[in-house]
Amino acid sequence: MKTKKEIQLELLQEIDTISSKYNLNYILYGINGINLYNNYPINEDEDIEIAMTQGDIDRFCKIIEEKYSQNRYVEGIFNNPRLNRLYVKYGNKNTTYFKILELNYEKHNGINISIHPIRKSASLDGKKIQEMTPKLSKEKKIREYLNTRIESPKLWYVKVGIKTLNGLYGLSGHKSKYYEKIKNNIFIDKWEDIQNYSRVRINKDELNTSYLKEIKKVKINNQYINLPKDTESFFNEIDNNKFETIIKTKPNKDLILDTENSYEEVIEELKDLVKEARIRKEEFLWGRLKGKNDRDIFEKVWDLVKMTNKEIKFTKYFKENIDDLLATDLEDEEGFKKIYSELKPVIETLEEYSEKGLTFSIDPKTDELIEKVLIKIGNKRLVNKMKKLKEKEYFIE
Repeated sequence: MKTKKEIQLELLQEIDTISSKYNLNYILYGINGINLYNNYPINEDEDIEIAMTQGDIDRFCKIIEEKYSQNRYVEGIFNNPRLNRLYVKYGNKNTTYFKILELNYEKHNGINISIHPIRKSASLDGKKIQEMTPKLSKEKKIREYLNTRIESPKLWYVKVGIKTLNGLYGLSGHKSKYYEKIKNNIFIDKWEDIQNYSRVRINKDELNTSYLKEIKKVKINNQYINLPKDTESFFNEIDNNKFETIIKTKPNKDLILDTENSYEEVIEELKDLVKEARIRKEEFLWGRLKGKNDRDIFEKVWDLVKMTNKEIKFTKYFKENIDDLLATDLEDEEGFKKIYSELKPVIETLEEYSEKGLTFSIDPKTDELIEKVLIKIGNKRLVNKMKKLKEKEYFIE
């Protein structure tokens, strides 16, 4: 099974190959750009990021949608007007990477790479370029509010209000024109146009354009990636002179990560649980949840989502392999070792979640084999606990 990093590096290699073939320019950028360049562990809670001019981003997105849309996707405000971010995501459709409690309107939630547009910041004489006019800044704030997603039935009045305002905003014509207004105001079309400015902006970083004058290929993880020629000075500037700092990874509790199944497949199985978790968050944030008991329920919903995701993987695996295991003699020492080796990850998962008052089934044949193995190894306690948990409504107590 591939890791998130391996899939992101594949996507990065694809960007490099497509860019070379179609004469597009890009550079590696951001926290994980620094980590990759220094051969540090990447921050699993952050995307790998690159930067391109907006013209090249537009051309890249057109190429993906025309030639690679079966397994790859690009998503940004240009094809999903409900988004408010300026950068584009390029991702693998056959994977899942989404935060359960992040109430966004993304259509795709696969493992991806972020592609940031290079924006104007200062003219050659050093004069600051106004990225957002007061009118556009106001519209940006309105869009952020209108893009709030509400799941809780208790907050129906907020949901209706936002829907009504969205309708009025759409009728005004501003919704469809917003991206073009932003694009014309602050984005740079071609790489050679960068040098028409003294400074540019990538995401939240303001940079001297001299760093982007020359690009070189750097070998990272056995593949060649584009970086500014003066790489260390470039990374020092974007990381506030902390270039040698290792970026530590913080585990993200509400993350669903699956490197083998698409978001559409995973969310179909988890949609009711995810909705429940999101409702709990909304009600908590709106002051509706009080005390420890509600927080415990919230955590249980969260655990149930993660457990169900594992259950999906086990069910898929044993559907293909259970008949072979059943044909193996449980009483034979070598046969038992083989069966136990296959079932050990499931048993460990059942043990883990039984401590939290949760359990799951795979299918009758696999469940029966698991029970026989547990009894054989002397773990009848887990068998009895699972039976009791299956008798009650363990979702909400």
